[in-house]
Amino acid sequence: MIKSFLLLVLISLFGCNNDDHSNNTSPVLIPYPEGLTTHYITVNSVSRKYLVYRPAGMTSVKAVVMVLHGGGGAGVGVSELGTHPLSVFRTLADQEKFLVVYPEGSSDIQGNPGWNDCRSDDVSGSQGDDITFLKQLNAKLMAELNINSSKMYLTGGSNGALMTFSYAFQFPETIKAIAVGSGNLPEFPESGICTNGSTLPIPILLTHGTSDPAMPANGGCVANVGGNCNRGKVISQSATLSYWLQRNGLQNVTPTTSTFDLNTSDAGNVEKRIYNGANPLVYYILNNAGHQAPSKTVFSNSSPAQGVQNRDVEFAEEVWSFFKSLP
Repeated sequence: MIKSFLLLVLISLFGCNNDDHSNNTSPVLIPYPEGLTTHYITVNSVSRKYLVYRPAGMTSVKAVVMVLHGGGGAGVGVSELGTHPLSVFRTLADQEKFLVVYPEGSSDIQGNPGWNDCRSDDVSGSQGDDITFLKQLNAKLMAELNINSSKMYLTGGSNGALMTFSYAFQFPETIKAIAVGSGNLPEFPESGICTNGSTLPIPILLTHGTSDPAMPANGGCVANVGGNCNRGKVISQSATLSYWLQRNGLQNVTPTTSTFDLNTSDAGNVEKRIYNGANPLVYYILNNAGHQAPSKTVFSNSSPAQGVQNRDVEFAEEVWSFFKSLP
């Protein structure tokens, strides 16, 4: 009896612990080092570049925010702290411990990175297979990090905003929500899925400057510096808003509205409209502002091609606040 008792004690001390250890699920290793690092994925035999920012001390993945640069930009450019408002996502990631991914677009006619979005009449823009790149990158990140689409978010400005729209037409089921800055829907979308794509509702945040010369408030030619309208045409800001309200079933919702003007030296104040519902929409009207992403900390000089930056809101802060508020 004593021997049997001692054997049971030994099993409880050693055997059971071993069994428990073998049944434990090991935490998913995040396959990206801390800091900002460069990576590549091959899509249709083409090597595509993306940057990943993993904040120090991040041990689990609460969210992945993919950030799309504008036309002529680059992932490395908009990710550099202090040089572009989209870099502020890194600062927020340090505080909130989420992963930031900066994909880089394909080359446009001038050899600069951009996005082949749904504009059929953008003759000088990128012609690469960017939609497949983003889809495969999205799937790669979910598989590597062992997460699902409820933790995947997509945002972008200008050409990156139109690419975000394009993605939401084609693969909305693979992301939780989107946010765009300075982007209107194309007036002449490409045929197929860009014209008759998904109508699946998706939470969305939009910001628009009412005096944006590159993405005109009333619609028309995009970035028409040379006067040839070779970047295609977009519909108006109000028509873009109407589309998303309709798609999200919010066309009869009365928004909650607030107005603020924290920096009286910039172009004008901000009107914020919140359309609440199962798939909410938040809309920022940046009065008299131009094309640049609004920021309180990273300032852009005014110019005839860009207009005057709004400095009352921090684009990245508003976007992340919207994303993390979603159930």
